[in-house]
Amino acid sequence: MELTELIKDYAATGLLSSIELDFLEAELWETIQHITEINTLTKAPKDLCKKLELDENSCWQLCCASVLDSLRPLKDNKQRVDNLKKLINKNNLANK
Repeated sequence: MELTELIKDYAATGLLSSIELDFLEAELWETIQHITEINTLTKAPKDLCKKLELDENSCWQLCCASVLDSLRPLKDNKQRVDNLKKLINKNNLANK
């Protein structure tokens, strides 16, 4: 499995299996745990970001968070996208 392919699949179909969602959860968790070690984030295609209702220069990790927020919302109504955006800004990764 690959994060980018799963996100593209979701954008095309609106569906992912629980195993695929578990994979995305693990990928996002890894990103959050190691955010201080990351130097750059790869931007996702603008049309994909738009479909996920994100800024057009969003990274793949924000796309992942958006998919998870849509298909597997957190119980406390917090948004993974908002949390990850804060971490990206805190670690000066927004414009890299």
